[in-house]
This record gives sequence, C-alpha cells and structure tokens, in this order.
Amino acid sequence: MTVTKSKVTKPKVVKKAAVKKSTTSAGGKPVPPATSHAYKYNANPDTGKKYWLIKSEPVTRIDPKTKQDVKFPLSDLIGKDRIEGWDGVRNYEARNNMLVMSKGDIALFYHSNCDIPGIVGEVEIANEAHIDDTQFDIKHKSFDAKSTPENPKWWCVDVKFLRRLRRKISLAELKDRASELPDFLLLTRGRLSVIPVGYELYTKLVAIEQEGQIADDLDCDISRDLIEVK
Repeated sequence: MTVTKSKVTKPKVVKKAAVKKSTTSAGGKPVPPATSHAYKYNANPDTGKKYWLIKSEPVTRIDPKTKQDVKFPLSDLIGKDRIEGWDGVRNYEARNNMLVMSKGDIALFYHSNCDIPGIVGEVEIANEAHIDDTQFDIKHKSFDAKSTPENPKWWCVDVKFLRRLRRKISLAELKDRASELPDFLLLTRGRLSVIPVGYELYTKLVAIEQEGQIADDLDCDISRDLIEVK
C-alpha cells in the first residue's frame, strides 16, 4: 500500500514594518524614515482619506518620573484654529502609523485609562509627520537620551478638533460587538496608541454611534452643538 503524505501548509507570516533611520534632505534637515507598512489602510474610495484611532487619558494621572500631569481630554482640543502636536509617542509601530498619515485623514479620539474607556470624538490630521521636539527635552516625560537633532528617532503629526460623538462608544460595547468589527486592532492590540482603522470599519463605528440617545458621558464637557462637523 502506498501512503501519501499530507501537505503541510505553513501559516502566513506578516512581516513587521521595515524601519530605516532618518535621512537628511538636500537642505541638511532630517526627513522621516522610510517605512514599508504591513497594514492595508482601505481608504475612502471617493476622497482618499485614511482613518485612524488615537488614545489619550482624560483624567489626572501624575507621571512618576517628571511629576507632570498626563491628562489630555478631547475638550482640550476645542478652540478656534487650535492645532496640537500628537507628541510623546514612544512606540515604533505607533510612530510608523503616524509617518503614513496624510493631511485631512480622520482619527477617532479614544479616552483610555479611565473608568469607562471608549471612543468619544473625531479629530483631523492637520499636518503630516514632523520631528517630535519632546524627545530632546530632558524635563519631558518622553525624553530620549539616545535621540539627537541630527538623527531624531521620533516623529509626530498635528491634529485638530473635528467633532464630539453623540455618545461614548465604550470598550465594553465594542468587545460585545467584536463579531461585527473584524480586524479592529483596538480589540486585539489594546496597548497600541495609534491604530489604523479601515474605511468600512470606520463606517460601522459611526453607525454604532447613531444607536441610542445622545449622552454627555465623554469624561469632559463638550457642547452638543459640536456633534456635527462645522
């Protein structure tokens, strides 16, 4: 009797993003490192916009090293033409996500490290990646002694307030509906602070937002007049 061995199929390995050191432009200024990213961004086919999720802490927490308060709720972004650098990110994968952000992209704003974590609003990417100056500030909680102005390791984008949600979409609700939200890295890579969100997934999250009554459960005071994009 002839025995035929079954073919073993090896699992597909997803390679991590290849990261190179920052290079220098013709003018002598550092430019962001090239990165070949593993994720498919699934942009809006009509506008080309990509979608993201960024995390921030809405309640007071004192950093043990610098004694600085890390609190930054969505409400801190409200103000005419206010633009804020999304600095202090010290995770390479999160940094690489910012490196491929484009001006006009949309990021869901997520409140973390609070009683009820969840998505509370949206911001717009106002400027693409530039050097994160906090890496050189010895008094900053995200100071990096190994980074230099000639070869910076960390980059950040600028964001501006777009709108608040009708209600918070809590992490608990998202977990309960995980089957409706395939490939949502928030549910599988919970510690990642800057996350890509495909266009179809983004539209599902907006649809979930529309369910239920408007609620002021966002961990900060934001007028209901700011639910719609102005």
